[in-house]
Amino acid sequence: MANTTLNFNFELNVSLQAGDIVYYLDSNDSIIRLGPCVSFGTNSITCDTGSSSINVPENSFIFFGKDNEINTSGILGYYAEVEFVNESDQYAELFAVNSEIFISSN
Repeated sequence: MANTTLNFNFELNVSLQAGDIVYYLDSNDSIIRLGPCVSFGTNSITCDTGSSSINVPENSFIFFGKDNEINTSGILGYYAEVEFVNESDQYAELFAVNSEIFISSN
């Protein structure tokens, strides 16, 4: 395991969490994956870059994304039981019922 620490002269985005995947844009505008954030402070991010330390060029655009395996959308592990009742004596047809739940990053 090799860690790379990035220091900034401004406060980081408040939605950054340990486990988020950190990236940067290289000089060819290619997206380079640094690795998961293992720790962070107000002005720094430490990433697990795997087996080697990565030198990120100064003034690179740094960004992060949530891990899709951790931050999922849809219902997992929970269920809802719903009963629909038509108390009218008129014919009624239900076309669709939908639900969407997501995990907040806060």
